[in-house]
Amino acid sequence: MPSLVGSDASCPAQFPAGQRLKVPYDDGGCLNGNLVVVMSTAQPAAGSPGGGTRPAGDRERADGRSARSHRSRLAIVNAMRELHAEGDLRPTAPRVAERAGVSLRTVWAQFADMETLLVEASRRDNEIVRSLVTRIDPDQPLAARIALFTGQRARVLEQMTPSWRAARLAEPFSAELARNKARTLAIARRDLETVFAAELAQLAAAKRQQLTEGLHAISVWSFWESARTELNLGPGPAEDLIRATFTALLAEAGFR
Repeated sequence: MPSLVGSDASCPAQFPAGQRLKVPYDDGGCLNGNLVVVMSTAQPAAGSPGGGTRPAGDRERADGRSARSHRSRLAIVNAMRELHAEGDLRPTAPRVAERAGVSLRTVWAQFADMETLLVEASRRDNEIVRSLVTRIDPDQPLAARIALFTGQRARVLEQMTPSWRAARLAEPFSAELARNKARTLAIARRDLETVFAAELAQLAAAKRQQLTEGLHAISVWSFWESARTELNLGPGPAEDLIRATFTALLAEAGFR
């Protein structure tokens, strides 16, 4: 969950030279929808221009081209994510193309610029996050909920770290990435409030807000990144730190 950073509209994008970029970014050209590319199979109505049934061979060739385009798109997105995981947070388009096994022309045919590619990679990250999250029964004892919640959150934060590091670099120039971060933080807070609803409901409004914000602050990616890189904690100790702090904050509020 990268933190937002202000930017100067005149500042050049922090990507290597030779990339297709818009600075400052706007929503023009950004993709909307999920990673899955939806191909229309609707045929023109009979009697309309271009109507009638296409020969089977033509349909098969069109379907084949659509399938190849979809595979290329997925390969490019996966290549971007792989490079992020290897520490290349601002890969060049030629490097992405090489890793994906496609031509540079194919990269630009699929994505208008590097921001659009990063946005789509971010959507793929969101799908992965959802696959890592399972429902935690809010009726379980508090200690069990703390352990389950902090363990699950630690796995998500560690898994997403490479991609969110890359997104953090581009967020000042991308309204879409900034919105994605805001949505991610809102979902994280909502999940926290659901798991610990029984405790939060017992507090007065001001105290409830204070506790919620405290628990939220220590379970978002910025806290995890600080623990991992500035405190040099491994994933296990970082998770233990979050769990211990959760326990202490809830105990201070009267819940043990």
